[in-house]
Amino acid sequence: MKFKNLVFDLGNVIVDVDRKRFTDAMGWRYEDFAPFFRSSRFRVFETEKGDEAGYFRQLSEYVPISPGDEMRYRELLHLSFPLRGRTWGIIHWLRLRYRLFLFSNTNLLDFRAVNTAVGLTHPFEKVYLSYEQGALKPEKTAYERAGKLFGIRPSETCFFDDLETNVRGARSAGWQAFRVESEDGLIRDMKKVGIIDDGAVIV
Repeated sequence: MKFKNLVFDLGNVIVDVDRKRFTDAMGWRYEDFAPFFRSSRFRVFETEKGDEAGYFRQLSEYVPISPGDEMRYRELLHLSFPLRGRTWGIIHWLRLRYRLFLFSNTNLLDFRAVNTAVGLTHPFEKVYLSYEQGALKPEKTAYERAGKLFGIRPSETCFFDDLETNVRGARSAGWQAFRVESEDGLIRDMKKVGIIDDGAVIV
């Protein structure tokens, strides 16, 4: 099958997610911070732009916020998201051959941290950010809005995500989709469907 459009998730696909690395840098206990980003409150920030003051007010219920911590939070947050170097290199190679798109459940602070650190949007024609669009994967609405935003045909689209529920949502929308469990697995699946030539050397 010949694809024209490649759609990538962000967390655990292009970047790893290591919140403990960030909390260590902040001097916080990971065990205190973890309930915040796993909470329904945190999820709200992925579906609406919200206000940053409200974000930090809610965060302060889980960890102590000292003067200057909000600024340090913004400066150090990128440490939560170490870049997957081989994947990032492959994406830049692919952008010369395919239309590339980013499709992420994320919030303003997380996305801004990664984008500032690595220039995340550069290789992508368009990006779908849940906090801007108001719908999360695997909701049907999210795939519909993404397809309209990207201007793509489902039959010409291949999607890569780390969560099986999101992969199933993409398949229900008519996209080909693969679950990413590792960089090696991503490369293997790309070769399987001819996105990367089987003889290509990927370092």
